[in-house]
Amino acid sequence: MSEQHRQEEAEFAALLPHAGLLIDCARAALAFQPPARHVAGWSLLVDDLEAAADLALRRLAGETSVDRATVRQCHVTWARRAGFLRDLAVQEGPPAAGPELPAAEEARWTAHAHDVRRRHMMYLYESRYDAAGRQLSVVGVPDLAEPAEDCVLIAAGDVDSATMRVLGRYDSHGQALAALPPAVQPGVLHPRGRFPRSPGALPALADLIEDVAGATQSQTVAEVLGYLVSDSAGPRHLSQLSDLLAECADFALATETIAGRDLSVRLRGLLVQTDVLDRQLRQALVAFEDTIAVLPPHRTPQPRHIKAPPAVGAAPPPPPAPAAPPRVPHRL
Repeated sequence: MSEQHRQEEAEFAALLPHAGLLIDCARAALAFQPPARHVAGWSLLVDDLEAAADLALRRLAGETSVDRATVRQCHVTWARRAGFLRDLAVQEGPPAAGPELPAAEEARWTAHAHDVRRRHMMYLYESRYDAAGRQLSVVGVPDLAEPAEDCVLIAAGDVDSATMRVLGRYDSHGQALAALPPAVQPGVLHPRGRFPRSPGALPALADLIEDVAGATQSQTVAEVLGYLVSDSAGPRHLSQLSDLLAECADFALATETIAGRDLSVRLRGLLVQTDVLDRQLRQALVAFEDTIAVLPPHRTPQPRHIKAPPAVGAAPPPPPAPAAPPRVPHRL
């Protein structure tokens, strides 16, 4: 059992006696949540955690119908979601609504924030979601009264959208943070589970670099490149890079912001370039496979523990012979 598995099992064992109380407190907190898109999903998560705890308790009670593999999945569920449950369980009463400006002040600062954002003069400190499902951002902008000085705003909504509005204005970052309502746990990119790992083990890129650095013949380099380019026999580094870029693009799009949408498009463009790189690496691989070159013996390694004596009368290696001009067939 890995160290991570042991830690998850220990944490689960410590929480299991208190699972019922945690779940009851979490359900009580759900009753206070304002209407928002995430509340139904949160309720399902609490139900799921309760079911996992029940399975584990049945196993402890000696039920043979609950096997070890099932309990292991319960450990994983609680390890990944117990933080969400604890956050809910400690809430008492309705969550704070957050700051609000008078209508005239809100309109004035909102117009200023939009203008500053268009001129790329807005500094983004952090973003979070509150219990009402609003995206709240803490941003720095030039002050309206003293443009040479900065102030801090709390803005609701995507800072690049026309619907963004300013909720509060503060002299410092600390004051803005104190006025923020509590953050709720962010969502996940893959609601049905983590992105599936590609099967098979690949050498780390650092190991492949070491292989090339220690190579003496071109076939070794060809073998290393074989780990990079796509191959039907199994996953390769470049295919994993494509998967990584696709995941990053999906994440950017999932933020549901204008900047995220634009970033997703850029990353999708990089995916096209990885296809081009894959083809070029294949050509390089074939070129290495078609050669039988080895490194010349005069490229001897330097000693590591003694000082190498200067070479006496050693002539420099001759330059490579110039390539013969290509033959041009004569016209008949």
